[in-house]
Amino acid sequence: MVEWPAAGLGTMYKLIDSLPEQLALSADLAGLDQVKPARPGTRRLVLCGMGGSAIAGDLIQPLLHAGKVSLTVWRDYGLPHWVDADDLVLCCSYSGNTEESLSGAKLAGEIGCQRVAITSGGELAEMAAKDQFPRVGLPGGLPPRASLGYGLGALLRVLDGLGVCAESGAQIDAAIKMLRQNNADCQASMHGDAAPEKDAEGNISPGALAEKWVGRMPIIYTAGHEAHAVGVRLKAQINENSKMPALVVPFPELDHNDLVGWCLSPEQKQRFVLLILRGEDDNDRIKKRVEVTRELLQSQFDAIDEIRSKGNSPLERVLSLVQYGGYLSCHLARLNEVDPVPVDRITKLKNALG
Repeated sequence: MVEWPAAGLGTMYKLIDSLPEQLALSADLAGLDQVKPARPGTRRLVLCGMGGSAIAGDLIQPLLHAGKVSLTVWRDYGLPHWVDADDLVLCCSYSGNTEESLSGAKLAGEIGCQRVAITSGGELAEMAAKDQFPRVGLPGGLPPRASLGYGLGALLRVLDGLGVCAESGAQIDAAIKMLRQNNADCQASMHGDAAPEKDAEGNISPGALAEKWVGRMPIIYTAGHEAHAVGVRLKAQINENSKMPALVVPFPELDHNDLVGWCLSPEQKQRFVLLILRGEDDNDRIKKRVEVTRELLQSQFDAIDEIRSKGNSPLERVLSLVQYGGYLSCHLARLNEVDPVPVDRITKLKNALG
């Protein structure tokens, strides 16, 4: 029996722990049966979303590499200038009231795009009912970032229904099994001596890594397509759950700019830590870049760690890193003595925008 901390920290730990259960429950979401195959000739999908409602579109990109349909994640008002009636728009907003996503959904209707909504309610659900396009219903009442299992599971199952990502159910089932096994190790790192410092892949436990990061700003380098979106997700989790700033930069781009910026004094070195997230799809040139970059930056950081993905499929490997990052962000919140649930500045910003 897991002994969760009290109040908000315990709530977020439980939500992080529920990732595999959310994925499993996504098979029964209302509205999935309304999703029909995409129109013949559809080659471009656009996902309109922000924050936790958009990240699922980035995380599943490695699953689409073998197909003929592209998926663009659009984090802004409206739609890309090139969208036309032959494109399909996925309207994703957990609350259903995200103004950027609503503007994209509205414009997609005016253009004549096929649309699908993934939301817990709000204006987006009302628009779907009024304009008669499918709406997959997510359970409400959660912090959007903590509903990833529902949102990602819904997105994969929608893509399956559209004929874009076949047999998503089998991929999700395998990922659920792996995540449940990993949960025990991640939970153990809550209790200090109960967890080994490193796992079979050589990854430092999230609890031990959090201890090294306290009081420092994490720099996250990502290697391989399976790791890039996870880096963005991890940064957001650290921002919102741990109440800390973070920087994320991908290979090979970072070798053309970021690499040169680290010219730190001995005192400044104490302020930063470097983490390299590794997917299984980084090619030989990326592997070499990681090796050389580590050597060039060794003197600039007191701590450089690598976390490697686990699993037999792209979805398993991506979600193993997501799961690790969720626990890491909660451990940091515990050590920083902050409540991971509230996001007061975002709330104040939304109120100011009216």
